[in-house]
Amino acid sequence: MMETSNVPIYLRPGATDGRKAITGLVGIIQNEMNLDVLEGGLFIFCSKSKTTIKCVLWDGTGFWLIQKSLVGFTFAYPKKNEDVMKIRSEQLGQLLEGIDVFRKFVPWANVKFT
Repeated sequence: MMETSNVPIYLRPGATDGRKAITGLVGIIQNEMNLDVLEGGLFIFCSKSKTTIKCVLWDGTGFWLIQKSLVGFTFAYPKKNEDVMKIRSEQLGQLLEGIDVFRKFVPWANVKFT
């Protein structure tokens, strides 16, 4: 049984080759993200087109590969290839719903007083 309530969620910013399957994504987790996939966690990847998100989860006996592909829309996914981001489950839910949780909103940034 897959239990995810207390699982840390790691997001890899930037594009990941959408053709990669579990083995290729596990290689990225271990070699590029420098994380031990067997310690647990939900690892999130996004395709270059931003239409597909793949998630890898280790449940103690094997790997789950979870995929969501959008039709006519794209995910609001961070573009920069920066360090791994650890996100909360609420942020993951918003990401999957299409909400941009990564944009920093500064309400008065473009206002010029004369």
